[in-house]
Formats: sequence, C-alpha cells, structure tokens
Amino acid sequence: MKIIIPVVLLVIVVALLWPQRRYLLVRVIGIFLPTPTLGEPTVESSSVKWYDDYFTIEYIDSRTIAIGEPRYHQHNYNYLIIGEKHAILFDTGPGVRDIRPVVKSLTTLPVIVSQSHLHFDHIGNHTKFDGAALPDLPHLRRRSHSNMLQLFSKEHLGFVEKYKAPNLTVSEWWAPDSSIYLGGRTLTVLHVPGDTPNSIALFDRDHAYLFSGDFICPGPNLAALPGSDINAYLSSTRRLIELVPPETRLLTAHRDEASEPFGAPMLKYTDLVDLEKGLGKIIDGTLIGKGFYIKSYRINERIGLIVDK
Repeated sequence: MKIIIPVVLLVIVVALLWPQRRYLLVRVIGIFLPTPTLGEPTVESSSVKWYDDYFTIEYIDSRTIAIGEPRYHQHNYNYLIIGEKHAILFDTGPGVRDIRPVVKSLTTLPVIVSQSHLHFDHIGNHTKFDGAALPDLPHLRRRSHSNMLQLFSKEHLGFVEKYKAPNLTVSEWWAPDSSIYLGGRTLTVLHVPGDTPNSIALFDRDHAYLFSGDFICPGPNLAALPGSDINAYLSSTRRLIELVPPETRLLTAHRDEASEPFGAPMLKYTDLVDLEKGLGKIIDGTLIGKGFYIKSYRINERIGLIVDK
C-alpha cells in the first residue's frame, strides 16, 4: 500500500499536467537557455543591402521587400508588401532592434502591421506602431476588449528569451479568406492552423507569392509547441496546395543557414506537396523519425519537421 499510493498520486499529477506538457516543456527549456547574443554580420549576395549593422534589405520586386535579421539567431525575415495606397508589414521580428526606421526609409505610404502568428519573434515591434491587424478568429475576438488583446504566455512564448507577453492594440480584424486591397494590389488572408491555431498566410495571386510565415520554412519546422496540431497542419497544407498555382513562390519567415546561406528564404510549391506527403506518413506511422518523445522527420532535402509523436 505504501508504494501504491505514491504511484497513484504520480499518475494523477501526470494526467492533470499532460494537456499542458508542451507548455511546461518549453518553460523548462526557457529556464536553462542562455540569453542569445547577436552573431557576426553575414556575407550576403549582391542583391542584399545592409540598412545598418543589423537589418538587411532585399527587393523581391519593386514593391515587395524582405527585411532580414540575419544576425539574430533565428534569422528572421519580415516582408514589406507595397500597394499604391497602403503597405503591409507582415511580421515585425523579435524586437531586438526597432524596425520602424527601416520601413520609413522604404515607403511613405500608411503601413498596416500584421503577423503570420503570435510568437514573440514575429511581433516584437508591434507595439511601436499604432496597431496591428489580427485574424478574425472567435477565440481571439472573445478575449479582446476595447480593441485591446492581452496575449497569453503560451501563445507568445517570449519567456524563452525574457520577453513579456504584450497587450496589442487591434487596428483591424482580418476575416479568413477576405481580400486586403492596397491599391493596385490585392492579398488574400488564409487561415492556416497547424504550427499555431492563429497562423495566417497572405496570398498575392497576381504575383504568385505566398507569404507563409512559420507554416513552412527551410530547415526544421516545429509542430511540437503549445497550440501545434499535426492534423490541422495536414488539412491546411492540402488547402494551400489546392488554392495556389504551381508557379507560386513561398516567401518564408526564417532562413536556415545550412541550406539557405544567402538572402531571403524562399521555397517552392513542390515543397508544399512534399510536406503534405510527409505529414500524412507521420500521422499514419509510415515515416520513421529520429528521437524518442520529440521526433525529427526529414521531409525533403530542404525541409524537416519536429513533432511530439
């Protein structure tokens, strides 16, 4: 009996905490991770210009600009999407440096700030702008009051690098599948849950660009964080494959130094197709991953997936 009681209590505790296992794991990791430092300035291609000693600028075309942070350890890329009347800044980085001067040097148009999702490394400069456009999702609407949204630590995850979850001013609510008209340029808002429940991508049909955020990037993609859902990931991938044409270029949010050492990180439609196949095989157990609880799967030569399965 003396042995049985502690075992039963342990089982009860594990059962109670199990739904929060991802959050608790990230919390523990955050305790032991050192504060990241900036890397040395990288050697870039001729199409990339340094704005200062931190940000880089790369014109994808005359009205689409990648603003890179290659010295930050996650190698973030944010995108300035310019129309005739307005511009969108899609993601604002972790906030290591103020991105506003860079944006002001590139356009005089009013800028709408939005984000691929609500992790800290994509909204770090949001509070420096007048407000942000958020996806019009019921669970976010319910939590907002007077156009203010206090983020939860489990969706922000900033504690990993000692950032506090902010209170965001909501300037606009973007409904899934709605069109954002910038003047001479229209973007479609696509809700793509999987990486997070709040993830969106922006699709520019005329230019065949998909601004994919963290949904798919070169290198390892995470599907083992709080809010990740591998089945939703598969559904979103299948929907993107149906919606975007094969010539679409995917402008992603993180560069993988091993496979993508220069410039903005881009993938192809075929990478979406490979991701769809890989997710299906992971779910049905026919793709073998490396690891025990957290497993790493190779999708193709450029992308991988980390899953708690």
